[in-house]
Amino acid sequence: MKNKRVVILSGPSCVGKGPLLAAVQRRHPHIAWVPLILSTSRKPRLKKHNSQYEVHGRDYYFLPRGLFATMNPQHFLVADVRSVVQAIDLDLLMEMLSEHDLILAELHTTLGRMLKDWIEKNRPDVEVIRIFLTPMSDGEIREKAQKEGKTCEETVYEIMKAKLQRRGEDAPEKIEDRASHAWGEIQAGKEYDHILVNPVGEDAINQWSDPLSPEAQRVMHEFVKILSEKS
Repeated sequence: MKNKRVVILSGPSCVGKGPLLAAVQRRHPHIAWVPLILSTSRKPRLKKHNSQYEVHGRDYYFLPRGLFATMNPQHFLVADVRSVVQAIDLDLLMEMLSEHDLILAELHTTLGRMLKDWIEKNRPDVEVIRIFLTPMSDGEIREKAQKEGKTCEETVYEIMKAKLQRRGEDAPEKIEDRASHAWGEIQAGKEYDHILVNPVGEDAINQWSDPLSPEAQRVMHEFVKILSEKS
């Protein structure tokens, strides 16, 4: 049995990763994970639900874009994520694994694949669990696309663009960038160990307040069940 675990959580922007994790922390404090903080080239975003900016060192390490090109690949995993650059500090990850049994990394699918490959090569004693959140099932996406006479890619783009607009935290060009990449991310997520359908994203933050809506509660229970399973 592998006693150390890294859980990789991915999904298109605004699908609800943050509200899900916050709900689990409130409702299941016995599941003690430590978040892996990424470095990013983007600026801190103003969070609409609390009118506060993201915090350096808590949400991300906000670094100049040019710095990422100088990062040693022996110590960092670096990847283009939509229009920004993100990186994982491998030395920090190793330090965290020496002190904690459960690490949770909220990652784009590109970095998720890179981290999985790195752990399997360098830390075979660590179990990697990949969980992907999608706004609709494949069947629901196809049905909606056929009904509206659109492609599945167009349908996903419109769904996620509407969610991002309702969230109201991004400039129009950022919304376009995030929405246009959602279909590709959903396709990449099909290789993950678990796929959870979550229709209540960050545009429906009220549904993640206590008491949780039925859909939010279902997604949380499915997520907690995966975290609670032993290899």
